[in-house]
Amino acid sequence: MKILLSAFACAPNTGSEPGVGWRWAIELAKQHEVVVVTDATRRHLIEPFLAEHPVTSLRVLYFRPSCLRSTPLNSWTAQLLYTAWQFGLWEFAKRLHRVEKFDVAMHVTYGVFRHPSFLGYLGIPFVFGPLGGGEDAPWRLKRSIRGREKIKELLRAALNKVSLVDPFLWIAFAGASSILVKTQDTQNALPWPFRRRALVYPEIGIDTSPTVVPCTRSADQPLRVLFAGRLLGWKGAHLAIRAVALARARGIPVDFTLVGRGPCEQELHRLSESLGEHGNVNWISQIPQQELFALYGTMHCFLFPSLHDSSGNVVLEAQANGLPVICLEVGGPATLVTDESAIVISINGDETSVIEGLAGALQKFFENEGQRLEMAKAAILHAASFAWNDRALGALKTLSAHSAEVNGQRSLEKT
Repeated sequence: MKILLSAFACAPNTGSEPGVGWRWAIELAKQHEVVVVTDATRRHLIEPFLAEHPVTSLRVLYFRPSCLRSTPLNSWTAQLLYTAWQFGLWEFAKRLHRVEKFDVAMHVTYGVFRHPSFLGYLGIPFVFGPLGGGEDAPWRLKRSIRGREKIKELLRAALNKVSLVDPFLWIAFAGASSILVKTQDTQNALPWPFRRRALVYPEIGIDTSPTVVPCTRSADQPLRVLFAGRLLGWKGAHLAIRAVALARARGIPVDFTLVGRGPCEQELHRLSESLGEHGNVNWISQIPQQELFALYGTMHCFLFPSLHDSSGNVVLEAQANGLPVICLEVGGPATLVTDESAIVISINGDETSVIEGLAGALQKFFENEGQRLEMAKAAILHAASFAWNDRALGALKTLSAHSAEVNGQRSLEKT
């Protein structure tokens, strides 16, 4: 089968959306001929990699609307660039299809339901997603998010509402043969005519190793706790710092490492100083993925109180490397763990009760090393069920089975 894959974010040896786009391309190319269209800014990352590691059934094409070729890609321009990219991609893909004669088109990244893709009008089946963006925590848990990050949250909430009546989005969903969503929350956030058509399917996977052994903790050692992620308001690093401070105030020795960078970095430093914890936090800026994987292996648990991640690659990575997880009962992270591999904190209360819950989870891990080790082993086993070799190709199989089921139901209805 010949696949046209739309992946605005796509790059090897990276995490987050670029890593997802790349892995879907690589996995699909194991059994199909794949042509990936990605943003032109990815060229310097992809071409050197393919020169050393060629993939015969994969071709990468670079596209950027001519009016935006000089616009840099950053956190402020990304949404504008991506929207313009999707509108311009239609003509580019139409010309490409005349030559290539694709069997199916797929859209992977960015995986946000608010942005349309018009590849459903190429005259071939179109798989739209997996999409996220409908996940969100209650506003009472965002009270301490400040400044621009608070404005971003308000804008995001407004855009989610506006998307329900966005005519371009309705056109995009109407043209899709199949719609994949990352979570039930995003399925519920879709314009109402398309909710029943959507199929929940997580988009991320993991490379597991049979040699991973959880890090044990002796009685005289502190609990080594890790947070890793972009330092954005909604990622919950501020909640993690406050929870660690509360646990320490209760006499729990915690060695806390925070990995990441972003617009909230200075504010997080100020928060830790106000709590008297600044010198107790191991601050690490962005590090290569392989170094992060090595760091997982030295830790005892992973603390990730994100407020609306659609997926949560780091949650899967942490489990694969033998770390039980502490997360909130919202969004993708809660769908990537089990009761055996994580402590999931309720979001029914306010910020104070959530922080109490996070600190309580840290205390449980410290006071019961046997239980923590059992959860670490369960985390490794659970992560294995998300192996990359089943993720992208599994989506095609799932869609085929789902289509057959729907067609069978329609046949029964007619009779």
